[in-house]
Amino acid sequence: MQKNIFIRRLVCVVLLGISALSCFSQTEHPSSAFIPGTLLKKDFLLLRDTLEKSHPGMYRYKTKKEIDHVFDSCYASIKDSMSMIGFYKLTRFAIASIEDGHSNCKLPEPVMNDFVSNAKVFPAMVLFINSRAYIFCCKQNAALTGAEILSINGKPAAAIIQKMFSFIPSDAGITSRKNWELPEFFHLLYNALYGEQNHFDIDYRLPDRTEGKTRLQPDIIKNIFCSNPFPRPKKYLELSYHPGGIAVLSIKTFFDGFLQQTGENFHAFLDSAFTDIKKKGTKKLLIDLRRNQGGNDANGALLYAYLTQKPFSYYASLETTHEQFTSGHHSLLSIQQPEKNNFAGKVYVLADGRSFSASAEFAAIAKSNQRAIFLGEENGGGYYGNTSGDDLMLLLPNSQISCRVPLIKYTVAVKKSSNKGLGILPDYPLYPSITDIIQSKDGEMDEALKIVKVH
Repeated sequence: MQKNIFIRRLVCVVLLGISALSCFSQTEHPSSAFIPGTLLKKDFLLLRDTLEKSHPGMYRYKTKKEIDHVFDSCYASIKDSMSMIGFYKLTRFAIASIEDGHSNCKLPEPVMNDFVSNAKVFPAMVLFINSRAYIFCCKQNAALTGAEILSINGKPAAAIIQKMFSFIPSDAGITSRKNWELPEFFHLLYNALYGEQNHFDIDYRLPDRTEGKTRLQPDIIKNIFCSNPFPRPKKYLELSYHPGGIAVLSIKTFFDGFLQQTGENFHAFLDSAFTDIKKKGTKKLLIDLRRNQGGNDANGALLYAYLTQKPFSYYASLETTHEQFTSGHHSLLSIQQPEKNNFAGKVYVLADGRSFSASAEFAAIAKSNQRAIFLGEENGGGYYGNTSGDDLMLLLPNSQISCRVPLIKYTVAVKKSSNKGLGILPDYPLYPSITDIIQSKDGEMDEALKIVKVH
C-alpha cells in the first residue's frame, strides 16, 4: 500500500520499446507473442541494474551472493526467444527472490487483456487458506463450491501451491501474505507453469469431508468469476461493543485516500472512539486489522499513541541507496508522545496475511513493546520494517513489462524477535473457513471474541 513520505511521490523511468509495441499490434494474441532472447536479455539486465542501484532493501533478507545466484540463473535461462508470459514468469521469480512485498512486475495491458479474453484456464475461483486451495465458486459444477482441491491433473495441490509461492513477492517470504495474493494470479501462473490444459482432472474434499474425483473443462476467465469474496467495506473505521466488556476497533486501512472516499477522518475517529471507550469504562480492546494493507505512516503511529502511557520510538531509520534520513525529513524518526486520552486496558490484535505495510509497522511496535496479544494469522508484513515509500516505475523497453521498485527502506524501532519467519506469529492462531467466506460469515471474529472474553 502507498505510504506518505517527504519527497516526490513517483519517479518514472519511461523507455519506449518500439519493437515490442509493433509486435503487439501485429500479433492477434499478444500474450503468446515471442520476443528474441537478445532483446529480453537487455530487459533483464536493465531490471537487475535498476534494482541493484535503487532498491535499498534488496539484501535485507538474503545475502548478495544468494540474490546474485538467482539473477544469474534467470539470465542464463534466456537462451532463445521467449513468450511474453514466459519472460514475465522469469521477472516474477527474480523479484520474489528479494522477499519484498512492495516490489512487483506487471504484464503490458494488451497482453493481460488478451490473456483474460482468450486463455483457457482452470474454470473456478480459487482461494487459499493456510496453504490449502479451496473452490469459492465453480459455475461448471456448482456442487464443488467449498471443496478443497487435493490434486489437479495428478499433481498434489500442496506441490502446486508451493511452486506458485516462489513467484509471489512478500516481505521475508511470509506465506500468510502469499495465500492472500495468490488468488489474483492463480490462473495466469498455472498456465505459465504448466501450460494450457485440455481438461482438469481434480481430486477434492467437500466441507462434509466427502472425497471425490471429477473432470472440468477449461474456460476463459470472464466466464468463471462470480461474486467478490472480499468486497470493499462501506466504512473502513468502526467501533462496536460486545458482551464481556469488549470494545472492537475495526481499522481496515491506514490510507487517507480511501478514507476521503468514504468521508472518514482517521484522527477524528480515534479521538471519538477512545473518548467513548474511556467513558464506558471498557477494559478490553480488540483491534481488527484484517485486510488492512497499510497507508499513511503517521496513522499507525497515532493508533499506538492511544495505547501507551509513555514516550516511544516508531522508526529506527529511513534510508535510500544513497541517503540516510533524519527527523527533519520525517517526524516519526523522533520520539513520539502518548495521546492524553490513551487506553490502559488489555489490547488484542486480530490480523491476517493482508495486514501489511503501515499496518504491519503498527503491529510490530505493539508486539515489540508487549502491548498486545495477537490472534489470527501471521502478520503479512515484515516485523523489522519494509521497503516502500516513493516508487520508481521501470518500463522494460522490449517486453513492455512494468516493474515497481520501492525507494525507501523503513526500519521499525523494535526489539529482536525469535521468529525466524520474520513476521508476527499469533499467540492464538485463527483462520477463516471457506464455508464462512462463501456465506459471508465472520467465524474468525466470533472465535476471537470468545478468546478475549476469557483471557
